[in-house]
Amino acid sequence: MKKRSIALLLAVAMLFTLVFSACGGDNPSSSQGGESSSAGNSTTSSEGGEPEGGNTGSAELAAAGITTDVGTPREETLIVECQNSTDTAGQFNTYMTGTATGFGIHQLMSTHMWEMNTAAGHQFGEAVESATSNDDFTEWNIKVREGIKWSDGEDFNAEDVAFTFNMIKENDNIGAHAYTNMYIDKVEVVDDYNVKFTMVEPFPRLDQCFGNTVWGCDWRIVPEHIYSTVGDVTQFKDEAPVVAGPYTVDQYDPLGNWILYKLRDDWQDSTLGVVGPIEYGFTADQVPAKYVWFRYIGDSTTKQMAMIGNEVDILCEMTLEELQAMTSQNDKIGAWMNEFPYANPDDPGAKGITFNCGLGAPYDNPDFRWGICLALDIDALSENIFSGAGRAAPIPLLNNTNVMQELYTIPMQEWLENFELDLGDGTKFKPYDTGYAQRMAEKLNFEGTDEEKITTFGAGWWKHDEEAATKLLEKAGLSKGSDGKWQYEGKPFTFEMSYLADAEFQVARGVQAAFNQLQAFGFDCTITSKSSSTWSVDDTNGNYEIGGYWPSGGNYLKDIYRPFTGFDNTLIQPVGQNSQGGYGGRWNNQRVTDILHEMANLSPEKDEDKCYELATEMLQEFVKDMPVINFLSGTKFVPTNSTYWQGYPNAEDPYNGPWWWWSCFKYMLPKITPVAK
Repeated sequence: MKKRSIALLLAVAMLFTLVFSACGGDNPSSSQGGESSSAGNSTTSSEGGEPEGGNTGSAELAAAGITTDVGTPREETLIVECQNSTDTAGQFNTYMTGTATGFGIHQLMSTHMWEMNTAAGHQFGEAVESATSNDDFTEWNIKVREGIKWSDGEDFNAEDVAFTFNMIKENDNIGAHAYTNMYIDKVEVVDDYNVKFTMVEPFPRLDQCFGNTVWGCDWRIVPEHIYSTVGDVTQFKDEAPVVAGPYTVDQYDPLGNWILYKLRDDWQDSTLGVVGPIEYGFTADQVPAKYVWFRYIGDSTTKQMAMIGNEVDILCEMTLEELQAMTSQNDKIGAWMNEFPYANPDDPGAKGITFNCGLGAPYDNPDFRWGICLALDIDALSENIFSGAGRAAPIPLLNNTNVMQELYTIPMQEWLENFELDLGDGTKFKPYDTGYAQRMAEKLNFEGTDEEKITTFGAGWWKHDEEAATKLLEKAGLSKGSDGKWQYEGKPFTFEMSYLADAEFQVARGVQAAFNQLQAFGFDCTITSKSSSTWSVDDTNGNYEIGGYWPSGGNYLKDIYRPFTGFDNTLIQPVGQNSQGGYGGRWNNQRVTDILHEMANLSPEKDEDKCYELATEMLQEFVKDMPVINFLSGTKFVPTNSTYWQGYPNAEDPYNGPWWWWSCFKYMLPKITPVAK
């Protein structure tokens, strides 16, 4: 693609350069973000020993002689930023509410039934060696993969799989309880390595629905010999976890700022050691880092200084201007691409705002939601989020990755352009706008074909039309008072917009930009940020009004049934109760539920055309009701530092996506190696 890089010379970058210069140069062993105050006050919970292989200390390595703040050799320690700290330090049981699953837990320790190779678009068995069904998909035999061992030496077998699923089925305090019971009738051990699943009804997607297709899933296999001995598993912290993954917990900060993971001495008997050579072709000399240190580093300036100073190897998502400020100071820092848009635009998690329809009127009224949508200006939103980088995601709930855009958004263009809204005054309005890509290309001096512009910026979004927005809001029962503020049924109307603090910058900036636009449009709204634990509980319990809860269904597959199963209205719980695997926004659309029920019994292979037809109809229902407003597809910069470690996935070597926060991260580690001097 022919592109012209965009020079963004921002004052904040200049200020940052001055701050960094004043603070001194490279000091790889110094502390950032207050880590040193708690590094010595840690909890040890794993075995010692030295794994053999290429990632052990050596005088020939660039980081030789440097010691981290947690006492490990830098050349053996891959340092990964975690988005935020955790309020539940020492809690490693993912079936206990509030566990910070993405703090390395599901990436390095957890074991799933099926995992995902995102580069190949291929799902593969992790705990599962094979799965076979009867003719009508009402019974499945799962052959558990042999050779995997728990970190205490016990064999991983059928007892662990059956126990985990029955534990979920029997405990209504586990989030996946309702969904599991909706489709699985019985789970029985056949022998040491075979499990029989009896389904409630024909169910051809056991792998998609109970395995990983993107970030992770709610079915993580636990050791039966440990969890069967505790009382209420939802109150068991599991501070010294026994795992089938390649890493165990070596130390953790009781303040919740970091966790140090150590490679198992017997890691070849872990999921990575057993499955990696089969699915990725890893060889015996490809040994992952001995230590992986997940750290919450701090605010933006602190993170940039740590990255420039080589104190961290992988950051979470950052902004374009932050990336450019860092690369100007350290040429070892990079991202997915070396030119605009720099980021990987295909994270299947479109960011925008979602409405809590469970609160009733006006949130449960599509006219209200559409009115909010047309009051927003996507050009300004995009510019405020990542300076125009990112692909517009027009269809609610659909992540507009390049794959999804080619499979669904572009084939739906004629329908989208002809779609009309009833404005309530006898007039109709066509809201779809195909001009966004061209406008952004002109604003950003982006050179390329029309096809390249659509690939980069998207096939379209929704018009910014305040007149149409006003009519729809009035149709929904709102009106403007003498003070210019919106009222509902003659009373002042206010709402709160919320987002996750200090993480997910794309969605945070999107909510902030939308807040400013809606305030300017006359809404008396407020904005707040929430901690990760508060966020998680409020999402499932429906304790919010409008927020950046990114409910979009992630998928890399043509069959899009799995990502939307939570929108089945039979899963809806009253506000204040755990949504039990359902959508926290509590949007109720009967036609969508009917489609999901029909698709559930169709084979994505044998009934491919019918599944696609139903999927397209379901997406049309999403557009009609606008339960969420997607802004841009997931746009991830994910800076990496190749001073001490190299081999990260990127556009030139896309063996995986830059998804270190996904459960598949462990399958990247053998490719990430220490740098030689």
